[in-house]
Amino acid sequence: MLPVIAELLSASSATSPFELSSLPCRATVLLSPDKGQHVLLRNAEHTLQLAVAGADILHPVCLRTGAIWPAALSKHRLRALECLNALSLGQQLPTRLFPLEKRGPRLTFVLRGLDGSLAGASHRELAEALIGQRRVHADWRDPRDHLRDRIRRAVSRGCALMNGGYRDFLL
Repeated sequence: MLPVIAELLSASSATSPFELSSLPCRATVLLSPDKGQHVLLRNAEHTLQLAVAGADILHPVCLRTGAIWPAALSKHRLRALECLNALSLGQQLPTRLFPLEKRGPRLTFVLRGLDGSLAGASHRELAEALIGQRRVHADWRDPRDHLRDRIRRAVSRGCALMNGGYRDFLL
C-alpha cells in the first residue's frame, strides 16, 4: 500500500493531473468514514493499493508522497511508487515489480488441502488429489507415515490460516 496525498490542481500547476479514468487499469475506490480514500488499481495480474488523504481522488488531482519512510518499508514503497508512475504514464503495472511468492507452491498445496478437508474429503482422498493415486497407492501404508503427516500438516496449516493466520501475510 502506498500512502499518497491528493491536492487540488492549481491554475499554475506544471504537473499533469492524476485522473483515475485515464489509467490503463481498473480502479476501485473505497471511501472510509474518517474521510480516508483507498484506491485499488488492478490489471489482469497485479494490483496496487493507494491510501489517499486530502482532496477527492474521484476528480483530477496532483498526487504527492511523504519524503521519508521507515527503512523496513522503503523497498516496498519504492516499488509501489514505480507502479503508480507507470500507470500515470499510461503503461501497465510492471511485472518485474511483482516477484513470485517463494511459498506459493506450498501455500497452494495447503489451501487445496484445506478446501478438500472442508468439503469432507478423507486424508487419503486429499493425498490422491494432491499427490497422485500412484504415489499414494505405493506409499500410504509406509510405517513412517510421510504422506499422512504431509496431509495432516497441510490441513492443520490451512485451518490456522483460515482462523486468523492469514494476517501474517499483511505485514
